[in-house]
Amino acid sequence: MLSLSIIIPVYNVEKYIGRCIHAILTQDVAGALTRCRKQLSMSREKWTPAQEKRAKILFGLYPKLEEAYNLINSLRAIFRNKELTRETAREKFGEWYGKVAACTLREIKSVRDTVKFYEDEILNYFIKRQTNASAESLNSKIKCFRAQVKGVKDIPFFMYRLATVLG
Repeated sequence: MLSLSIIIPVYNVEKYIGRCIHAILTQDVAGALTRCRKQLSMSREKWTPAQEKRAKILFGLYPKLEEAYNLINSLRAIFRNKELTRETAREKFGEWYGKVAACTLREIKSVRDTVKFYEDEILNYFIKRQTNASAESLNSKIKCFRAQVKGVKDIPFFMYRLATVLG
């Protein structure tokens, strides 16, 4: 169990005690959620013992958060498995869709619907384990460069500058 010490000034305390306790409780929950944000983006295997305790408390308070965490972690596990082929990954996605169907969280169902819509494109990842990250990076650099020069009026000159700057 958590132990907590609170020091409250006693001058006119009766006016402020209710607001003070509410602020402390709100701060405690908000603080716990803030401290767990990074932790929830990691897999359970990487948690420290202190993070495990924090997660147990947080998941006790918010069971839907645990449900979402477990479902997203199971989706991550599909991508982490280096031995999956395109066909076996399709089967794993089907199992994951079944788990999500039992879920009540609409945000997770939205992720499921997006994965289902782009499933064929996503499954291409399992052929050679390549993504379009380099193309996205180049696109981002081009957009930043275009913003720095405040637009493009002369396209051939812009392409020349782009080639010289980005190589």
